[in-house]
Amino acid sequence: MLLYIIDGFNLVHKLTSVKTSETPQYGLIQYIKKSKLTGSARNNVIIIYDGGCPDNFPPEREFKIIFSDKKLADDLIKQKIYAIKNLNKFPISEVIVVSDDREIRDYAIKHGAVSLRTLDFLKIKKEDKRANEKEDKDISYPLQREITEELRRIWLKE
Repeated sequence: MLLYIIDGFNLVHKLTSVKTSETPQYGLIQYIKKSKLTGSARNNVIIIYDGGCPDNFPPEREFKIIFSDKKLADDLIKQKIYAIKNLNKFPISEVIVVSDDREIRDYAIKHGAVSLRTLDFLKIKKEDKRANEKEDKDISYPLQREITEELRRIWLKE
Protein backbone atom coordinates (compact mmCIF):
# COMPACT_ATOMS: atom_id res chain seq x y z
CA MET A 1 0.00 0.00 0.00
CA LEU A 2 1.30 3.44 -0.94
CA LEU A 3 0.63 6.93 0.35
CA TYR A 4 0.49 9.76 -2.17
CA ILE A 5 0.94 13.30 -0.90
CA ILE A 6 -0.02 15.64 -3.72
CA ASP A 7 0.65 19.36 -3.96
CA GLY A 8 -2.84 20.09 -5.29
CA PHE A 9 -2.44 23.31 -7.23
CA ASN A 10 0.83 22.14 -8.81
CA LEU A 11 -1.14 19.34 -10.44
CA VAL A 12 -4.23 21.44 -11.19
CA HIS A 13 -2.13 23.87 -13.24
CA LYS A 14 -0.87 21.04 -15.48
CA LEU A 15 -4.37 19.92 -16.45
CA THR A 16 -6.27 22.45 -18.57
CA SER A 17 -9.63 20.71 -18.24
CA VAL A 18 -9.30 20.71 -14.45
CA LYS A 19 -7.89 24.24 -14.21
CA THR A 20 -10.87 25.73 -16.05
CA SER A 21 -13.54 23.78 -14.17
CA GLU A 22 -15.91 25.52 -11.76
CA THR A 23 -14.16 23.98 -8.75
CA PRO A 24 -10.63 23.00 -9.82
CA GLN A 25 -9.92 21.35 -6.46
CA TYR A 26 -12.85 18.97 -6.88
CA GLY A 27 -12.09 18.55 -10.60
CA LEU A 28 -8.62 17.28 -9.73
CA ILE A 29 -10.01 14.67 -7.35
CA GLN A 30 -12.37 13.41 -10.06
CA TYR A 31 -9.56 13.40 -12.65
CA ILE A 32 -7.27 11.36 -10.37
CA LYS A 33 -10.01 8.83 -9.68
CA LYS A 34 -11.13 8.53 -13.30
CA SER A 35 -7.57 8.16 -14.59
CA LYS A 36 -6.57 5.88 -11.69
CA LEU A 37 -3.42 7.94 -11.22
CA THR A 38 -2.77 6.57 -7.75
CA GLY A 39 -3.24 2.93 -8.71
CA SER A 40 -5.11 0.66 -6.34
CA ALA A 41 -8.08 1.99 -4.40
CA ARG A 42 -6.30 0.68 -1.29
CA ASN A 43 -3.57 3.31 -1.69
CA ASN A 44 -3.96 6.38 0.50
CA VAL A 45 -4.11 9.84 -1.02
CA ILE A 46 -3.65 13.21 0.65
CA ILE A 47 -4.14 16.31 -1.51
CA ILE A 48 -3.04 19.59 0.02
CA TYR A 49 -4.24 22.90 -1.44
CA ASP A 50 -3.19 26.45 -0.69
CA GLY A 51 -5.97 28.65 0.68
CA GLY A 52 -9.38 27.97 2.09
CA CYS A 53 -12.05 25.47 1.16
CA PRO A 54 -14.44 26.71 -1.56
CA ASP A 55 -18.07 27.15 -0.48
CA ASN A 56 -19.38 24.63 -3.04
CA PHE A 57 -16.80 21.93 -2.26
CA PRO A 58 -18.52 18.54 -1.78
CA PRO A 59 -17.47 16.13 0.97
CA GLU A 60 -14.80 13.60 -0.02
CA ARG A 61 -14.59 10.09 1.43
CA GLU A 62 -11.82 8.32 -0.48
CA PHE A 63 -9.08 10.95 -0.35
CA LYS A 64 -7.99 13.15 2.52
CA ILE A 65 -8.24 16.77 1.39
CA ILE A 66 -6.44 19.51 3.31
CA PHE A 67 -6.82 23.24 2.72
CA SER A 68 -3.96 25.28 4.17
CA ASP A 69 -6.12 28.36 4.95
CA LYS A 70 -3.62 30.99 6.09
CA LYS A 71 -0.63 28.62 6.10
CA LEU A 72 1.37 27.54 3.06
CA ALA A 73 0.56 24.18 1.50
CA ASP A 74 4.32 23.58 1.18
CA ASP A 75 4.71 23.84 4.97
CA LEU A 76 1.85 21.39 5.53
CA ILE A 77 3.38 18.92 3.08
CA LYS A 78 6.70 19.08 4.95
CA GLN A 79 4.89 18.60 8.25
CA LYS A 80 3.13 15.50 6.88
CA ILE A 81 6.41 14.00 5.65
CA TYR A 82 8.11 14.74 8.98
CA ALA A 83 5.22 13.26 10.98
CA ILE A 84 5.06 10.10 8.86
CA LYS A 85 8.79 9.51 9.22
CA ASN A 86 8.95 10.20 12.95
CA LEU A 87 5.69 8.64 14.11
CA ASN A 88 6.34 5.41 12.18
CA LYS A 89 2.67 5.02 11.32
CA PHE A 90 3.51 4.40 7.68
CA PRO A 91 6.77 3.27 6.00
CA ILE A 92 8.36 6.45 4.63
CA SER A 93 9.74 4.47 1.67
CA GLU A 94 6.13 3.92 0.51
CA VAL A 95 5.34 7.64 0.47
CA ILE A 96 5.23 9.34 -2.93
CA VAL A 97 5.28 13.13 -2.91
CA VAL A 98 4.02 14.79 -6.11
CA SER A 99 5.14 18.41 -6.42
CA ASP A 100 6.95 20.77 -8.74
CA ASP A 101 8.51 22.67 -5.85
CA ARG A 102 12.17 21.73 -5.66
CA GLU A 103 12.33 22.44 -1.94
CA ILE A 104 9.46 19.99 -1.30
CA ARG A 105 11.00 17.32 -3.54
CA ASP A 106 14.40 17.67 -1.87
CA TYR A 107 12.79 17.53 1.58
CA ALA A 108 10.89 14.37 0.66
CA ILE A 109 14.00 12.63 -0.66
CA LYS A 110 16.06 13.72 2.35
CA HIS A 111 13.52 12.04 4.63
CA GLY A 112 13.35 8.82 2.59
CA ALA A 113 10.19 9.38 0.52
CA VAL A 114 9.90 9.11 -3.25
CA SER A 115 9.48 12.40 -5.09
CA LEU A 116 7.91 13.02 -8.48
CA ARG A 117 7.33 16.12 -10.55
CA THR A 118 3.72 16.51 -11.62
CA LEU A 119 4.41 15.88 -15.31
CA ASP A 120 6.45 12.78 -14.45
CA PHE A 121 3.57 11.55 -12.30
CA LEU A 122 1.13 12.05 -15.18
CA LYS A 123 3.54 10.62 -17.77
CA ILE A 124 4.30 7.44 -15.81
CA LYS A 125 0.63 6.63 -15.49
CA LYS A 126 -0.02 7.28 -19.18
CA GLU A 127 2.94 5.08 -20.18
CA ASP A 128 1.69 2.29 -17.90
CA LYS A 129 -1.73 2.50 -19.50
CA ARG A 130 -0.29 2.40 -23.03
CA ALA A 131 1.94 -0.56 -22.14
CA ASN A 132 -1.05 -2.49 -20.79
CA GLU A 133 -3.11 -1.71 -23.89
CA LYS A 134 -0.25 -2.84 -26.13
CA GLU A 135 0.18 -6.08 -24.18
CA ASP A 136 -3.50 -6.85 -24.65
CA LYS A 137 -3.16 -6.48 -28.42
CA ASP A 138 0.03 -8.53 -28.85
CA ILE A 139 -1.44 -11.99 -28.22
CA SER A 140 -4.20 -13.13 -30.52
CA TYR A 141 -6.89 -15.52 -29.33
CA PRO A 142 -5.55 -18.50 -31.35
CA LEU A 143 -2.10 -17.91 -29.88
CA GLN A 144 -3.59 -17.74 -26.36
CA ARG A 145 -5.32 -21.09 -26.94
CA GLU A 146 -2.12 -22.62 -28.27
CA ILE A 147 -0.17 -21.47 -25.20
CA THR A 148 -2.89 -22.77 -22.88
CA GLU A 149 -2.87 -26.18 -24.57
CA GLU A 150 0.91 -26.40 -24.46
CA LEU A 151 0.96 -25.54 -20.75
CA ARG A 152 -1.78 -28.06 -20.12
CA ARG A 153 0.33 -30.78 -21.82
CA ILE A 154 3.41 -29.81 -19.82
CA TRP A 155 1.81 -29.40 -16.41
CA LEU A 156 -0.92 -31.98 -16.57
CA LYS A 157 1.14 -34.37 -18.70
CA GLU A 158 -1.74 -34.86 -21.12
